Amino acid sequence: MTMAAKTYRAGTMREALARVRKDLGGDAIILASRSVRRRRLFGLGGRELIEVRASATMPQAAALVEAAGAPPPPASGAAAGPGGLSADAQGRLGDELSRLHERVDALSRMGRVDHLVPDLPAPVVASYARLVEAEVPEPLARRIAAAVADSLEPHQLHDPAEVDEALLEAVARSIPVAPPIRAVMGTRRVVALVGPTGVGKTTTVAKLAANFKLVHGLSVGLVTLDTYRIAAVEQLRTYAEIIDLPLAVANDPGEMARALDELGAVDIAFIDTAGRSPRDEVKIRELGEFMDRARPDEVHLVLSAGAGEKTLRAAAERFARVRADRLILTKLDEAEGLGDALGLLGQSSLPVSYLTTGQAVPDDIEPADRRRLAGLILGMEAIG
Repeated sequence: MTMAAKTYRAGTMREALARVRKDLGGDAIILASRSVRRRRLFGLGGRELIEVRASATMPQAAALVEAAGAPPPPASGAAAGPGGLSADAQGRLGDELSRLHERVDALSRMGRVDHLVPDLPAPVVASYARLVEAEVPEPLARRIAAAVADSLEPHQLHDPAEVDEALLEAVARSIPVAPPIRAVMGTRRVVALVGPTGVGKTTTVAKLAANFKLVHGLSVGLVTLDTYRIAAVEQLRTYAEIIDLPLAVANDPGEMARALDELGAVDIAFIDTAGRSPRDEVKIRELGEFMDRARPDEVHLVLSAGAGEKTLRAAAERFARVRADRLILTKLDEAEGLGDALGLLGQSSLPVSYLTTGQAVPDDIEPADRRRLAGLILGMEAIG
């Protein structure tokens, strides 16, 4: 018995495919897709939706013909009337049905989405599907898949290794990367970390400070502005004692110069700031005043890699007001996927400088590398 095809509507292709998978399972077969417009009350306005028709099993020939927009053949044994099909026409239709059946079967094996993106060569469809499954925003997934297709010669399209390498390179090219912090012995460099609450700024400051002192042999000092949370000051104080670093506290913007001077002649000074909600205009302005007094050489925006694309974009827009010019992605080990982070990186001029992959100080941090991050996004590399 063949299961009837079902129709799904959603705001994006990713949402529609997710509904198909949830309802029909991972082996569902996409029969057709199109953009539709949902009319509002009294016909005013409307909303563009993606409509997907899918089935849990391979449809019979009649269903395939219906999905293709052709009339079904007459029932077996029925005589062809004046408007019916001749024996030759029925034979040709049978051949077409066979080819259509093979086509749908091929579509199913290749990811069940290539007919949704007809502008892509069939071998690249799996790359598009891989990006969508990684939660890369669909418009960006299409652009990257198109770049993959453009970069390959016809004979390379049939080599899965060549396609995978082209995909890795295309994703890597969409990621802006900043060089790691470069401090020079005898010249103080001031680096501030800003961002929302709960993204791991204090732990990241400790990782960076420990690496610059223990690995690079530089003198390092810490300034904390996070006086809103007693636990945050104590946490940084504990790190400072373990690593043997001077620590100063600035309670308001007017104390910034004094706090930096307290550190003495250090090669690099890290400023740990209090978490700010991107929606809190007052706190963002206050943070800007701190930055005006500190005049840091670099301002790294710290964001959790597991946050959604809208959350990431909103934070990047709001913290641009405090002149954040680099990005640190944290908690990669906790993120279900990194596609939303790629959505931010692919649409922002904010380059990523470091990645953190766990809580261990000083180990779980690494300078950002395009191919490494692209491999993590695509599941070609593992964290650790």
